[in-house]
Amino acid sequence: MITHIDADHIEGIIRLQCDAEALGCTFDRIWFNGRDQLNAIPDPAGAALGSVEGEIVGALIDDYQHRTGTHVWNPDFGGVVAIDRSGDTLPAVTLPGDCRLTLLSPDLDGLLELKYHWAAELRKAHVTSGDRAAVLARLAADRRLRPLGDVLGGPTSAVPFEEGSDDEPLDDLPDALGGDSGEPGAEAVFGCDTSRTNATSIALLLEYPASDRPVSVLLAGDAWPSVIEASVDRVVRNGGRLPVTVFKLPHHGSVANLTGSLLDKLACRNYLVSTNGAIYGHPHARCLDLVLTSHHGPGSPRLHFNHDTPTTRAWVDPGPGAGYRSFHPRGITLVL
Repeated sequence: MITHIDADHIEGIIRLQCDAEALGCTFDRIWFNGRDQLNAIPDPAGAALGSVEGEIVGALIDDYQHRTGTHVWNPDFGGVVAIDRSGDTLPAVTLPGDCRLTLLSPDLDGLLELKYHWAAELRKAHVTSGDRAAVLARLAADRRLRPLGDVLGGPTSAVPFEEGSDDEPLDDLPDALGGDSGEPGAEAVFGCDTSRTNATSIALLLEYPASDRPVSVLLAGDAWPSVIEASVDRVVRNGGRLPVTVFKLPHHGSVANLTGSLLDKLACRNYLVSTNGAIYGHPHARCLDLVLTSHHGPGSPRLHFNHDTPTTRAWVDPGPGAGYRSFHPRGITLVL
């Protein structure tokens, strides 16, 4: 599941796709909304659009399908991974092993907005949408995305990061499409995200086993809270709270992607924060404060972090009377 085209969600996937054969990795399904999926959404303009990294992923998925003779690209959704709000139910898929996935985001409106603004990225890069050879050539020349193996005929070893090189991390990573207000700071208004790419982030409710669903995980990606709220309302319907075992906080614990009204719709005990705090200092302290004050689950809330960093260390060892428990990784293990 490739949630959306922002760099921190897609670059590792590109490397994995390039090295899949060397790693012995195969795919039964790949969920991703790229150029073909956006072009399948009816709209008044109807122009063919795409973004550079989105085009790269699409070319690699298409290449994988041709090489393996399999159909793995969005087979469960008839093409586009999206919610049609005019329907009565949310799209849901039961995977082998009795795991049920219900789509909570994106909706067609978010994808249509993305489609309108995606062409500018290609024009800036001098890439024509659908030009597979040009897209793969650009991938081969990109040191950040270069594979470890020789899939594209390049070097067979990783290129080390060189301080001061063109690959040095940027101080600020804008929305992949530009044109937005940028990453909201820690003092921003709750739920204020305006990122066009985040609006198209895939978010899921995972339930296992599907037969009685004792374990449920809300995987929010970088989705907008308003979109998730609308979907939760359709899951619950009776106005009650949706019980979830784990809530992976949207957008790495950003205030821009969480609201008290969303937390009020959930009955959860475990809150997962996935970030190393680089670039934007996630998680925002106000976001975690909101989680603790708007907690409606059974027992005291539990905060789980996958990195022990300065941005998460304030939540270590809360002590008696804090009203919550905190879990940080020891080595490479994270236990729920």
